[in-house]
Amino acid sequence: MAVIKKRNESTETRLLLESDEPVELPPAEIDESVVIAQFEAHKPFVPELLDALRAGGWVEPVPVMMDGSTFVVHTATRSFWVKLWHSSPEMTRVERAQVIGCLPSTRGIQILVGDEFDDEELDEDYDDDDTDEDEDDMDSIDDDGEKDTRREP
Repeated sequence: MAVIKKRNESTETRLLLESDEPVELPPAEIDESVVIAQFEAHKPFVPELLDALRAGGWVEPVPVMMDGSTFVVHTATRSFWVKLWHSSPEMTRVERAQVIGCLPSTRGIQILVGDEFDDEELDEDYDDDDTDEDEDDMDSIDDDGEKDTRREP
């Protein structure tokens, strides 16, 4: 199975999720108090992670970590790098979750390099409804990037 036993200092037994392959997690109970965020900046996004873990789904090992216990949990807007400890091999309750990384999701974004796209397609997407007022605003930006509020007569 993809779970191994670990003991912590208080002699509680927790099962650390480990695998070199993607793992399908069942819907699980998880309390916000068991989530540890490595960086304060990640804390506002924890509710999105909790929703994903409660719903279940696939997680993928992070190959650059090479520890077999750090997984990517993809949500609607973020990708979380986490370590997960469960209370049983059934993985229906998360006892601890450590958030190591949290980045905006780039899933579904396609990057075209070279001549793989047609310039005419880009021109169609460009909005030609710009007004002269926008052009005047551009003319009133000085060399320092500050808007020049002075008006010429």
